[in-house]
Amino acid sequence: MTAIVSFIVVIGVLILIHELGHFLVAKRFGVKIEKFSIGFGPKVIAKTVGETEYRLSWIPLGGYVKMLGETDPEKVAPEDLPHSFSALPVSKRMMIAAAGPVANFILAILLFAAVFWSGLPVMEAVVGQVLPGSPAASVGIMKGDRILSVNGQAISRWDDLRKLIERQGGHDVLLSVRRGESTLSFRIVPRIESGKNLFGEAENQGKIGVGPSGTFVTLRYGFSEGLGLAVIKTWRIASINLISLGKMVTGDISPKNLGGPILIAQMSAKAAKSGLSNLLVFMGFVSVTLGVMNLLPIPVLDGGHLLFLAVEGVLRKQPSLRVRELSMQVGFVILLTIMVFAFYNDIMRVFGTTR
Repeated sequence: MTAIVSFIVVIGVLILIHELGHFLVAKRFGVKIEKFSIGFGPKVIAKTVGETEYRLSWIPLGGYVKMLGETDPEKVAPEDLPHSFSALPVSKRMMIAAAGPVANFILAILLFAAVFWSGLPVMEAVVGQVLPGSPAASVGIMKGDRILSVNGQAISRWDDLRKLIERQGGHDVLLSVRRGESTLSFRIVPRIESGKNLFGEAENQGKIGVGPSGTFVTLRYGFSEGLGLAVIKTWRIASINLISLGKMVTGDISPKNLGGPILIAQMSAKAAKSGLSNLLVFMGFVSVTLGVMNLLPIPVLDGGHLLFLAVEGVLRKQPSLRVRELSMQVGFVILLTIMVFAFYNDIMRVFGTTR
């Protein structure tokens, strides 16, 4: 039940923000909005306010904003043309199409910033374990040592230490360490071991044979610093999403890593149980992913609409109705295939048969 509720809250908020982006920009340009729906399929509830029907529909896997003249511009009455989507210049239609993903990116930035402002729990760079015979043991690093810097670069988090050491396999590294009231320096050569990167690909990594103490500290950032870090985090997650998709297409990583609604429900429930900060970070991650996915040049997605609008802008005319219809059908098949495959992966994970 927790997973279902968490899924509905997380996905519901992200879909609402996405569609609200389209809605607000369209309204700003004077377009008549016929329907604003959260979910697809038959409506659960609906209420008409002014010229727009607001509805909640049964299938919670998306939503839509239906604008006058968006799909059938030739049927728009002459007196309604000033409020038609199709009557807008290409640049404004592109802004409306892009507004949904942009809204998701903005939401992610605000969610991450809220976490940075309120306090982010991070693991301290304090040694909790030294493996016998390891490079760290051979130079005299001890349990309880606090790593202050790596090659002169100041650090405070264990994750920063790990990343820096992994890049220095086989190379001489200078560590500055606090032990009690003393500051010590150690020269150490991380040994090269086989590991996996963020995408699950095998790579050589530097290791010095230490483990963390598991102590955490809460870091709080000022307004501008926290906002800047949130923008950087959003950009990095978007980049990781694009790289992952590219590697799936080329076969460098398995498409079995693709997850669907069941995985999102499981992870949202886990995030909700582990605290508000983790839930906000998870929502931010999914929001970025939703924004990136919607910018893919698949006809039924915002990215597909942007592609057709770009073609129209170059050719000075819309692609023919037949081309648009065929592309939408192909796009729907592609999207449906991806969704079915993601569902399949989710089910295999539940039953523990995914390899």
